Amino acid sequence: MDTEALVLDLLVQQKQMEALQNYLMKTSMVEDEASQTFLFDLKDYVDSLSLVTIYETAPTIEERQVEEMSAILGDQSQTLRELIQQLEELEDAGKKDFYGQQDGELRRTIAGLKGILELNGLLLQDNLTFQRKWKDTDSTVVVKETASKKNGFFQRLFGKNK
Repeated sequence: MDTEALVLDLLVQQKQMEALQNYLMKTSMVEDEASQTFLFDLKDYVDSLSLVTIYETAPTIEERQVEEMSAILGDQSQTLRELIQQLEELEDAGKKDFYGQQDGELRRTIAGLKGILELNGLLLQDNLTFQRKWKDTDSTVVVKETASKKNGFFQRLFGKNK
């Protein structure tokens, strides 16, 4: 698989994970501190994938279930490993043909991808605990009430209401 196809594959996986993360942030799992930390780490991880996915446009994605998170993380791990290997081969061959990146940029991208791969491994480990909690709790989507807009200090002081 060429590098552009790997980046596109990673982008699809990123969008699937982002949709899952957004869904989970609306559930009652956010009330648990450990789960909340996992979800924030997941958000950071998903955002970090834009290091390489920013170069491609997102196709339409299929919805995935929370139980499939391990599979998505595993697929991303494999894709990241292949992408790192191909980029290192490009760097060794002297061909800097990854979206026009120069010597230092390509090295920094490879180093960043290695860090993302490490974060992926940590999330895979934490996901086991999260999945157990997900199955044990009745996680429902929490609808938050919007607070009524309060008047600011000067509006209250001078009595100007909209």
